[in-house]
Amino acid sequence: MRLLALMTLLAAAASGQNHPNFTGTWKQDNTRSTIRPGSNIQYSNKVDQQDSKLTVVTIFGATADRKESSYSHDYTIGGLPAPSSDREGDQFTNNIKWEGQSLVFETVEKEKAGTLTTREVWTLSAGGTTLTKKIHKTGPRGDSDQPYVLVKQ
Repeated sequence: MRLLALMTLLAAAASGQNHPNFTGTWKQDNTRSTIRPGSNIQYSNKVDQQDSKLTVVTIFGATADRKESSYSHDYTIGGLPAPSSDREGDQFTNNIKWEGQSLVFETVEKEKAGTLTTREVWTLSAGGTTLTKKIHKTGPRGDSDQPYVLVKQ
């Protein structure tokens, strides 16, 4: 009987890995993020994560010469790669998956100038108050790495 109980516990632990939930409003901390020199744009994300469904609203705050703007994107974590296109005709394929406790966004963008590949890794701090995004891009203009730190509001 003890052996059966132990096997049941081990099977439950192996199949039900708990992943972090990124739901919340996150504001970029420009002092700990890579931003363009002279940029004063306030950037934030509103994230809603329900099981494998993820909605990310990106908000760029108003500046002296720009109105506030935002866009929303829906993802399926662990689903099939999802193709889409934008207004300019660029083709995108997104694949979102878990790697341990990190959420990984892999995007391939095919545009006239070539193919741009992006790998964005999201991790939460131990207390769940800081979201770190590490973005690696590879494309016609070379490779780049950009860290972004966002604080939960």
